[in-house]
Amino acid sequence: MEDIKTLIIGILGGVVVLALSKAYRAYRIKTLKQDIEFLEFEKNHLAEMKRSSVERNRSSFRALFAVLMFIALANFLPILFSLAGLFQSGHFNMFVNLILWGMVLGLSGKFWRRYDNLKNFKEATQKMEEKLARLKEKIESK
Repeated sequence: MEDIKTLIIGILGGVVVLALSKAYRAYRIKTLKQDIEFLEFEKNHLAEMKRSSVERNRSSFRALFAVLMFIALANFLPILFSLAGLFQSGHFNMFVNLILWGMVLGLSGKFWRRYDNLKNFKEATQKMEEKLARLKEKIESK
């Protein structure tokens, strides 16, 4: 009886490992496809910005307004919290501020990189093509 119980546990364990492996592989392929779609979108968007000064200006103003919005929120929320009497300990305020200032830095870095890619358009598109080729190879190998 003990041997049958051990055998069933071993079989169930193997089935669970196979199912988890298959689910992880499907998740990984889905993630790689999303990365490919994002890189293609970024490459097309960069090409549109390179061709059209209107699109470049529109994107520039969106970037500027997004960064300014997060700076305003980072300065406004602690005042609002203290005025409303919420989170008097200050730890939550500091945590929210840290997140918002991190978003400001992240957005600034992202848009800085995008405009650097515009200056070096050929090299940037070549790097994107290499990344796309590597991601497509990974999908085909799985």
